Amino acid sequence: MKRATILIVATAMVLSIAFSGVALASQPVCPTPETERIKTVTQISCQGMVTEEEKVSWESSNEDLIDNPPLGVEEVVGKMDYYQDLKVTDGVTNFIKDMDVDTGSVPNLNVMKTVGYSQGATIGSLSHTEEVSFGVVGDWAYTEDVILCPFASAAEELIPASCEDVKASSSMVVTDVLATTVSKVGISESPLSLHYAIDATGSGGAGTPGVGHITAEYEVYVEDGSSGEGDHCGLGVVEEYTLGSKLTHYEKSTADGLWEFHKEMDYTSKIRPVS
Repeated sequence: MKRATILIVATAMVLSIAFSGVALASQPVCPTPETERIKTVTQISCQGMVTEEEKVSWESSNEDLIDNPPLGVEEVVGKMDYYQDLKVTDGVTNFIKDMDVDTGSVPNLNVMKTVGYSQGATIGSLSHTEEVSFGVVGDWAYTEDVILCPFASAAEELIPASCEDVKASSSMVVTDVLATTVSKVGISESPLSLHYAIDATGSGGAGTPGVGHITAEYEVYVEDGSSGEGDHCGLGVVEEYTLGSKLTHYEKSTADGLWEFHKEMDYTSKIRPVS
């Protein structure tokens, strides 16, 4: 087989969702009076079989999660999910993962991971899948109930309804790799945000190729209600849920064979400053 190195570099993709208001983000999810934190650190060095799986799901509402739909007035509901699955059939594996979940402060999810693998003289392989996502749906609300002074006095009276769904993922099936991934989500404070990054080379580090198949995907769907302040940019009716903006984005990067692979995916949602 002809030896070739494929370098795929996807520079950071940043999506900012904006609508009228002060320089603050769209409605965050409200933590409950009692908040929780989960933290784990995992380190594995193995010659042979390895499995490692993790699932995280957090939902929160400022009203009643089990009484939806429909949303109540000024209700905000959010959900955050994380999934990872590692399987090694044979070979040499070095795996380190630091995972932190905090329902009271951002980032609500923070996962940093490094995995090195070499097939060696075996016929083994490594497969790894990772996915991080969040969705937030908010009914229209009175600005003074969401934004603290002194900002509220400079904002519009009503914040329109909004719906945001963001997901980033990667997967690989390889016989030689050194990969690092970072997953971060923040939905309990403004601005709403998601960050996912993957950097993968051969087990020898930068300048050496990974061997096998690798993919990364990014998907965004957002709807924002229109402003109703009565000026040129605010001719909607907030209480009637007039749709002011709709954004969709899908992106997929794939490499097969010998490669070095880097991709960063970022999302933030904020209210633009009043002109």
